[in-house]
Amino acid sequence: MCTTILLLLVFSPGTAEETTIHVIDVGTGDAVLVETAGTCTLIDAGPERNTTAAYLTGHNITALDLFLVTSMDPGKTGGILEVMNRTVVYDYRDTGTGQVYPYYGRVLEKIENESIPHSSLAAGDIMSIGNDASIEVVPVNQTGMGYDEAVLKISVGNVSMLLLSQNGSPDISLPDPIQILRVPDHGSREAYDAGFIHRLKPEVAVISVGRTGKGPNKATVMGLEAAGAEVFQTDIRGTILITTDGEKYTTGSTRTSPAGSISLISVIETRPPG
Repeated sequence: MCTTILLLLVFSPGTAEETTIHVIDVGTGDAVLVETAGTCTLIDAGPERNTTAAYLTGHNITALDLFLVTSMDPGKTGGILEVMNRTVVYDYRDTGTGQVYPYYGRVLEKIENESIPHSSLAAGDIMSIGNDASIEVVPVNQTGMGYDEAVLKISVGNVSMLLLSQNGSPDISLPDPIQILRVPDHGSREAYDAGFIHRLKPEVAVISVGRTGKGPNKATVMGLEAAGAEVFQTDIRGTILITTDGEKYTTGSTRTSPAGSISLISVIETRPPG
């Protein structure tokens, strides 16, 4: 169902079918596209109406097999309706906590009018995508106030990426290694927990942050690097790309023109997990 432009990040013949994870440059917000085995999954839609939708259009993506929204934070929801206007969505899931937000009624109206399957993300859910990839809703031990964001883990074979949102140190159990981390709260100091990061020991840390403002906290970046992570910022590199066959992964980046077309691709490094 997913149609896209081919990127110049190719493994040698004979390897398994590759998966590409795009941490889209949407400014200070979140949007992640996962392409694998001819399917497309979008996780969150960025803060602005057109940015994520334009990225999909620029990559000739006209259909989403799965559209996940991990919280009602404006940095994730601003582009929902425009994405739905420009693509066919076959399955939409969110946290089920949007009823208090006025615009959420418009989202539900769109879902109803187009008969889009709609369900809530539940802790422990594992959604298979493609042939050897899955997305898990990581259970969070909740204490005190309600926890209204979903923590997701993308797994492709032996390569995993953890998507944190606002809470820098959720009480979660991760028996398997995490190679790639989407840093919470756009690299703020408040969302960074040194003990949590040192327990995870990510090899790559991606910070989705805009070019205006102060950017991520310097102490957070230094802490991630001290824990052994290579830090990639969207304000510096543009969209961050992780391409994997489930055994090794390549990190790279791409910048796009205002129209969404690719203007630069740079391959940074290929490495096995662990």
